Amino acid sequence: MRTEAIESLFTGRPLPCEAAVPEDSEYREILKECRQREERFMRKLSPEDREEIEEIQGCRQEAVQYEIQEAFAQGYSLGVRLTAEAFLLKQVPE
Repeated sequence: MRTEAIESLFTGRPLPCEAAVPEDSEYREILKECRQREERFMRKLSPEDREEIEEIQGCRQEAVQYEIQEAFAQGYSLGVRLTAEAFLLKQVPE
């Protein structure tokens, strides 16, 4: 039996959020604008303020990882339930 997909889910390789980068050009434009605005803003700050902002961004990124993990788990669970329901519907005599 082939189990590569199950094994990759268990080991987290690839991470779902890293494996599925949106292909939409608008996504890339938004990221580019964010980077440019962040760079302009950071140049206005003192070194101490820059360091604090970077720490705050790090904290937020840690929280986002939990949000992504939970969204993945809920989405995967929903997919399994939909598959099970579709399979069970086929089993019901008409």
